[in-house]
Amino acid sequence: SFAKSVGGSPSNIAIGTARLGLKSGLITRVGDEQMGRFVLEQMAQYLKDGDVASITDLISSFISNSPKYKNQDQFANAIGTTRQTLHRMLSHSDTVSLKVFFNAIEQIHQDASE
Repeated sequence: SFAKSVGGSPSNIAIGTARLGLKSGLITRVGDEQMGRFVLEQMAQYLKDGDVASITDLISSFISNSPKYKNQDQFANAIGTTRQTLHRMLSHSDTVSLKVFFNAIEQIHQDASE
């Protein structure tokens, strides 16, 4: 038989601390498919104080709503990558370097601090 469950050290820590009543969070990447959606649903059950969303959804939403960037090309340029690489990251169609993710997160943080 097969039973789905969320596992891995970071998930176990996030869920365990949330069960103890502590504020908990987790940054991770999951696929845009059945198992990825299952992980997000399970994490949402335990991390009730905050929104559960994929980091790529948050980055995409930031680009769409930012008055600073008229399109993805401008944001890609700001984080030192190409539009094609940014698109691959946001569409979950391919694996991209963690450097691209961290550059995107750092850029969003800098923009929010301005």
